[in-house]
Amino acid sequence: MVRDLSRNDWLRSARLALLTGGVEAVRVEKLARSLRVTKGSFYWHFKDREQLLDLLLREWEEELMKDIIPQLNGRQGRDALQMLLHLLIRRVPLAEEGILPSDAAMLTWASVSPEVAQRVNRAEGKRIRLLKSVIGNSPHVELLYLVWVGFVARGQRDPASRRRFPQIARMALDFFPAEKPRRNQRLTKTT
Repeated sequence: MVRDLSRNDWLRSARLALLTGGVEAVRVEKLARSLRVTKGSFYWHFKDREQLLDLLLREWEEELMKDIIPQLNGRQGRDALQMLLHLLIRRVPLAEEGILPSDAAMLTWASVSPEVAQRVNRAEGKRIRLLKSVIGNSPHVELLYLVWVGFVARGQRDPASRRRFPQIARMALDFFPAEKPRRNQRLTKTT
């Protein structure tokens, strides 16, 4: 029986391979074997492995603008943080199933590729700026991001620890002050 695979079937398989085996596991032949199809199906959807790898990285880079920001829907301060943590709680299992891009996979890939590291660093900068714009420009923001990165790294070594993320998210929310971010409204008088 011939299976008709979509581009997304290949992407999901590649996301899982990247998460569980690193960039070296994202090989056309390995993916085809895991999907139980021939390599020809891959080339119907992608020019080559490099195109697939670029797409994996690009979808992770773009998820902030395409998926996360729209769901914050103008929230600010603690309300925005609560929504963001709720989104992360929902997204972690989806990333582990290959349905969404994985922060863990990208950070691991960045640790072995200078080119990927540059792109991941830029994306992280955007994420931190987003956090500062909706939560407030305090040292807590970068600390929150570092907690997330630490959680992601630990989850790679100890997958069972991921089950604790909802509890960790609630603790992180309690760590932040209840006030909304303040904008500098001090006006300077010119003469």
